Amino acid sequence: MSLKKAVLTAARSAGFFALMRAVTRKRPRILCYHGGNLGDEREYNPKLFCTPQQLRERLDWLRSHGFVPATLDETLKPGDGDRIPVAVTLDDGWYSSYHDLLPLLAEYGYRPVLYLHSEAYEQGAPIAGVALRYLVWRAPRRQCHVNGFTQDLDGGYDLVRDADRRMLVERAERWLRSVAPSDVEAALVRLAEAVGVPAATLDLASRRFSYMTRDELRQAAANGCAIELHGHVHSYEPGKLEINRANIERCRESIVAAGLPNPVHYCYPSGRFDPAAPAAMRAAGVRTATTCLPGLVNIAGPDDAFFLPRFLDGGDVSMIEFEAEMSGVLALVRKLAAMVPGRAGARMPAVA
Repeated sequence: MSLKKAVLTAARSAGFFALMRAVTRKRPRILCYHGGNLGDEREYNPKLFCTPQQLRERLDWLRSHGFVPATLDETLKPGDGDRIPVAVTLDDGWYSSYHDLLPLLAEYGYRPVLYLHSEAYEQGAPIAGVALRYLVWRAPRRQCHVNGFTQDLDGGYDLVRDADRRMLVERAERWLRSVAPSDVEAALVRLAEAVGVPAATLDLASRRFSYMTRDELRQAAANGCAIELHGHVHSYEPGKLEINRANIERCRESIVAAGLPNPVHYCYPSGRFDPAAPAAMRAAGVRTATTCLPGLVNIAGPDDAFFLPRFLDGGDVSMIEFEAEMSGVLALVRKLAAMVPGRAGARMPAVA
């Protein structure tokens, strides 16, 4: 056991977690997940893909420790009882969220928000960058030679070396940007086989690297999931109000065109934002915006709804760390650390 986990376990045993839940019970929490897990993709990227078993463990703990499901709107006001409001958000629009996570959240009474990356949804192709990194992760650690792609991509790679794997990914991404969305799946299969990963192992037919369809989004909404804004292009440009506003409005058009309600909640792509964000949000008719910064919700000023804290849970988060975060213990630790000279952090997070 690491020192951090040992300290947290001791603090929990001493009753400190329960004390902090009581002290912070009026401060809602927001959780973030991305996709479910239809194969072994969770082993490749545990932050991006979550198994139903892990989510059920989290939801059981929340239910038994004084938390109550809340909508995102309900997190904007303090809790008014002994139970702590917690909202759940899902980023991007993964099919595996629809398959694995949404039914489980409904079972526990949650009405989550799904922030849709509309460009990729409209294209309907596998998410090339994610699938590409997976196939390089699955490739045998040996020398391989890629031929017949582009002058930039063709060549030899020693996949034992991290540098060569990174180089292969960078060059393959440039190549895939020139491929039509309708041809991305075949292109990924071709590249996978070139580096020693069979098509059956990549398993694009399972849709584990794809987003939901229009009908699936509509069904998710009918079951209580709000389809909201993640940008048409998965990007937020600091200081560029009009570009950000147009990106949000283009995403809204896509959602409304699917026959879904007008979206008013936004999630900063990759958690990137700047001090000018509230102006861009208001210009685009956005009511709230979530970050990738963990913490407890506290709406004290007119712009706070545009910097909502959110905890990114994942397979790389142990259960004791999850309990500490949701109990408010780690929020206190971060607050104390920020008081140490030279340790105060800026509000802008690192881009994920």
